Amino acid sequence: MITLTPHGGNAYSMPPPSVGNMAVPNQGMHRYPPPHQNQQFRPRHTFFQPFRPYVRGVAALDPEFDGKRLRKSAMRKTVDYNSAIIKMLETRVWQRDFRDRRALQPDVLYMPDLQPPPAYDDNAINAVTTRFVKAATNKMRCPIFCMAWTPEGRRLVTGASSGEFTLWNGLTFNFETILQAHDSPVRTMVWSHNDVWMVTADHAGYVKYWQSNMNNVKMFLAHKEAIRGIR
Repeated sequence: MITLTPHGGNAYSMPPPSVGNMAVPNQGMHRYPPPHQNQQFRPRHTFFQPFRPYVRGVAALDPEFDGKRLRKSAMRKTVDYNSAIIKMLETRVWQRDFRDRRALQPDVLYMPDLQPPPAYDDNAINAVTTRFVKAATNKMRCPIFCMAWTPEGRRLVTGASSGEFTLWNGLTFNFETILQAHDSPVRTMVWSHNDVWMVTADHAGYVKYWQSNMNNVKMFLAHKEAIRGIR
């Protein structure tokens, strides 16, 4: 190959020097000594291993770790009815009946106008809320004879045949507290008109007075047989 120089002379270009095969190192190239020749060189593994503490670069097992996997958390479906009740309380000032109520359409934009079933007296099919039906099972399977909502509407109290009271959460439908209330099956329970006392009766004829915090303050024998209703 001929190239032109700035001085106008002709010169033959020299081929590039041979570098050999770069995949195979030459004898003169520097290489790390093998581990048995140089004890100071040790490969370090700096990658992260979760749930294993490090002790001088070596993973050590935690003596407190029992080897059990964590239980996968399940999200409970919550039925929050507070917004619908507040909407009904706000609109009852000017809403006489269904003629003043805004019509609902099957769209998400109409969800703020949704009200509880008692507000739709003209359309009773709205009271059939089959979508929110949920079955909740107690730890001890036994028949439930009576139930009553707390005055604030946040919990549900059930009376079982074993004499136990079970407090259920009104939003997530999981049990919160279980207490032994009677020695015989609980037959009826009702709240007083001022929402201060809850009166319960059992199959043996005993009547008990309870506070809102489930504290028993009074008990007496009312009948010799089962009491099935209190008003």
